[in-house]
Amino acid sequence: MSQVVQDEKRERLTRIVAAASLAASSIYIVWRWGWTLDTGALWFSVPLALAETHGVLVAVLLTCTAWTLRQRAPRPALPGRTVDVFVTVADEPLATIRKTALAAREIRYPHTTWLLDDGHREELRVVADEIGIRYLRRDDRSHGKAGNLNHALQHSSGEFILQLDADNVALPQIVDRLIGHFEDEQVAFVQSPQDFYNTDAFSDDTSAGRRQLWGDQQLFFNVLQPGKDRANAAVFVGSCAMLRRAALDDVGGFGTHTGTMGTETSILLHARGWRSAYVNENLAFGLAPSTAHAYQMQQLHRAQGGMELLRRYPPLALPGLTRTQRLEYFETLTAPLGSVQRVILYLTPIVFLTTGVFPVRASVGVFAAFFVPAALLRAASFKLLTRGQGSLLLADRYWMAKFFTHLISVRAYFTARRLSFRPQAEKGAAVPLRTVAPQLALLGLTAVALAWATYARTLGYSAEVPGWGLLALFGAVALALWHAGLAAHVVQLSLAGRHRRAEHRFAESLSVALRVMRADGKLSSTDIAVTDDLTATGLALRCMYAIPEGARVELSLPLSSGEVHVRGHVVRHATSETQLGTVHLAGVEFDGISRETRDAIELHCAQHAMPLDQQRLRRGSMGAAAIGRLRDLRGERRVEVGMPARVFAGAEASADDLGVGLLEDVSPRGGRVLLDHPVTEGTHITLQIPGSTVRASGRVVFVHALETGLGMRFVAGFQTDAGDGGSRAPAPATAPWYAAVLRLAARTTSAAATGSAAA
Repeated sequence: MSQVVQDEKRERLTRIVAAASLAASSIYIVWRWGWTLDTGALWFSVPLALAETHGVLVAVLLTCTAWTLRQRAPRPALPGRTVDVFVTVADEPLATIRKTALAAREIRYPHTTWLLDDGHREELRVVADEIGIRYLRRDDRSHGKAGNLNHALQHSSGEFILQLDADNVALPQIVDRLIGHFEDEQVAFVQSPQDFYNTDAFSDDTSAGRRQLWGDQQLFFNVLQPGKDRANAAVFVGSCAMLRRAALDDVGGFGTHTGTMGTETSILLHARGWRSAYVNENLAFGLAPSTAHAYQMQQLHRAQGGMELLRRYPPLALPGLTRTQRLEYFETLTAPLGSVQRVILYLTPIVFLTTGVFPVRASVGVFAAFFVPAALLRAASFKLLTRGQGSLLLADRYWMAKFFTHLISVRAYFTARRLSFRPQAEKGAAVPLRTVAPQLALLGLTAVALAWATYARTLGYSAEVPGWGLLALFGAVALALWHAGLAAHVVQLSLAGRHRRAEHRFAESLSVALRVMRADGKLSSTDIAVTDDLTATGLALRCMYAIPEGARVELSLPLSSGEVHVRGHVVRHATSETQLGTVHLAGVEFDGISRETRDAIELHCAQHAMPLDQQRLRRGSMGAAAIGRLRDLRGERRVEVGMPARVFAGAEASADDLGVGLLEDVSPRGGRVLLDHPVTEGTHITLQIPGSTVRASGRVVFVHALETGLGMRFVAGFQTDAGDGGSRAPAPATAPWYAAVLRLAARTTSAAATGSAAA
């Protein structure tokens, strides 16, 4: 069966389930309002019914948006157009800005890069001169980023504008992939996703072992934006987009009247009859809020900006919008109202446990007959409509994290006075109490409610709900504990982010040639190691030989732009003895590298290492993780290794040398290795871990190519040789190899933890 037929059947199933879900939910809500309200406790019963009604309305809007997703085919770049690349800067760290400016300069399509400094820092003028880009700043900071961009429009002349924030590292092909969609003269802007390279951020949930990544904005960019694009209602989000200057001139430039410049600009453009396009391809990567405090500040900015827009440009009444555009903008701008629903749901079990008042007048059997089918269909519909990109569990977690921030932002609809906002101000030093105060308050209320319910039950004060018996009590306790668990998890995550590194380290696996300076001042013979991570200031090495702390080293780094040579010294190390030798992890700090070398490392990390690492992470699809866990239970245990291995194409070590790769993981049947050189399926390969006696051979069963604008890597999965030469069962020799690698991997993990603590 072809992939096209499978996709068509999946889409048909999605629409059938979605329609059934809306029907069941509608029947449930009508029943709730018509037959289940407790007239003696309307103060409690009506808010809960309103919260449930809001959930159904959200499901209706999601169904309308995600019914069909538009996936645009690539278009050839328009030749000979003039492009200005605007990098907007306020108070961001100099190292972050420099990385972004370097990547912007290296964009392939002919362009002029502008560094728009709203922070009035002379050192940025020096950076711009060093890199060779234009520098511009204004006298004041009125209207924030929008004012900065409008000032730049007055001093530039490009037909098209690529707008990037200070942390948006662009890939070299970004303009080539976007500008072709301006062939339609009515297209005002082309938006691409906002993606992030610091996957350890508060707003991301990453499982390195499963190579799974779920981001807080993933559903918006991978499902909602393609759905809105079908209705010509894709939203300009304020960065990672190209805009037509003529369209901006038509609406008076970037919007300055609300806190969400991007959405304001796009709604004005759509109201004037301009079209938009959404290209669902990651072409730039930024920095997500690394801590809970920074995440809350970002959410406050977006939510109150949405409320301001809802008041100033009500989409349901704004002239010029089509009916579908009105609906799509209404869905986008009213998202913060979900916080009111969440508060009601969080307080419902607490109120019942403390007062004994039950908000539903119906027996448990009748309630289940209406509620259970609606709930199950809604969960299935959500999973199908989001095409595997949505997770109800993680959505609940992030609603718990931001519900209070969104709740207080609602007042921006009623007043022009803005709440305080300090973008990305947190650097991980401390978590203000107010960041987790709402979650702590919910934990406290839950504890009081549970204690009171227990006390009342013991003394006989707690009456059973007619038609429910003890099920009402047990259900309320379970729901309260679920919410408390979410709140505790958010608090734990918030506190865990206090000590993140100030500079992000790019995950990179390079086989490097290393020489250690001996006590007599001479360099040792060349050894091999593999990098764990890389920045312009240093790297982490993984090897099978000792490099003592303080030792001076010389390294050859095979970057995508060519080999560079650096010197440095070991600032930390960790060691652990094993039966096969010693595993070592070493942190190296570079010594006085040249500006050219630093720029080469920065560009390699930003435009090659980062997108490669992102390609190795699967977005969404929680089902894939579940399948992986089941496979482990069946005995197919796949263990992360992350060790250097010299790979040969052939059964003997004298065969073609494929260089040093990274042995990513192993199972009883084989493993997976990351290579710089291509290899074909069926090739017999031999692996030797340097510095140990661990050696294995097998046949390549799959090859995945990872490609960026600067080069390629290859992930090869191999199956170890079987005793009969063809069986899938592991050979007797495989088990000792697997066990030996596991022992090394366990020691390496232990060493890594020790080294991290020492750092």
